[in-house]
Amino acid sequence: MRGEVISVDGISGDGLISGDDGQRYSFLASASRSAVRAGDKVDFVPGDGVATDIMRLGGDPAYSGLGSMPPRSSASSGIDWGRLFWSAEGRIRRSHFWAAWGIIFAVNLLLGWIPLIGFLIGLVLIWPSIAIQTKRLHDMGKTGWLQLAPIGVWIVAIIIGASAMGFAAIGNPGGIEDGDPAAVFAMMGPMVLAVIVAMLAGLGYLIWIGAAEGQPGRNQYGTNPKNPVDDTADTFA
Repeated sequence: MRGEVISVDGISGDGLISGDDGQRYSFLASASRSAVRAGDKVDFVPGDGVATDIMRLGGDPAYSGLGSMPPRSSASSGIDWGRLFWSAEGRIRRSHFWAAWGIIFAVNLLLGWIPLIGFLIGLVLIWPSIAIQTKRLHDMGKTGWLQLAPIGVWIVAIIIGASAMGFAAIGNPGGIEDGDPAAVFAMMGPMVLAVIVAMLAGLGYLIWIGAAEGQPGRNQYGTNPKNPVDDTADTFA
């Protein structure tokens, strides 16, 4: 059957086709033989509301010609990696968030062994981390500024821990100078506890944004990355 692509998710490559029979069919990126985008005329095998074996009809002047190759896209790779890491707009699903987070974590781990240059490259990776967190929060219908909350917890914890250390040092300066274990623990204990609390808060935040279910359907930040078909169906209802 022939039809027209009416939506394609920018991250997953999944989308929706309007068939010549007047029905709409959802499809996965893996079901298309080549990259497709909204407006493309396609031929496909219809199923129970699902399109498979999708083939784009006609040539694309953007990459037709001898020796040219079609560009990589979300439809062929499953994930638009450039948009995933560098754009803070829209929404991403949990699996894509964890894939990106794992890559950033592994790269930062490797860069830790490279002095100076590794540090500079690590600074560049701050933005991709912000971008994926923002899109994941968007998927839950929340503002990206919420990712500042764990940083705030760290700041408060360090201030409280440092203040407690100062009071302990003032209260027993002789014991600390003599290296008394009890006095040293009384001074360092609050800071250690503050760091542990801040680390647990950060871990809890990471698990939360990586495990929480996204909002069904479209929200103020964009289409549902897990099932863009619902959004398009609502639009054309």
